[in-house]
Amino acid sequence: MKVLPGRSLATLGDDELVDVETVAHWIGCSARTVWRSGIPWVAFTPRVRRFRVGNVRAWIAARVQGAA
Repeated sequence: MKVLPGRSLATLGDDELVDVETVAHWIGCSARTVWRSGIPWVAFTPRVRRFRVGNVRAWIAARVQGAA
């Protein structure tokens, strides 16, 4: 699945679902790195998995370092 224009992390609700390519685009890494990162996903079938936007935001927030 390609990343669609306008599907930014800031414009989506916490319960919306996105694919691994979209998450990889947001955090600037490969899809493989996303799978290995520990971000929780929703498994619909063994081959169809999606990420809740709220889980991605929480994962990012938990890794912020040096914030005052």
